[in-house]
Amino acid sequence: MNIESYKTDVTTKEEASSIVVLLQFIISDCIMNFDLENSDRILRIETNRDIKDMVYRVFNKQGFYCQKL
Repeated sequence: MNIESYKTDVTTKEEASSIVVLLQFIISDCIMNFDLENSDRILRIETNRDIKDMVYRVFNKQGFYCQKL
């Protein structure tokens, strides 16, 4: 498993939960969590495949920013 990290502009637990629900619907074989305490509000995803484009699509459709670190 690889861990991908994304810098985001998600600020609340509710926003983070809704993003995770959408991502898990699309990428069901991954483990993911937000670190909202970090100043970059990091989303970490454990995966075995390239999911960057799918992550960007979900964030953009929901009106949020993310950048792979």
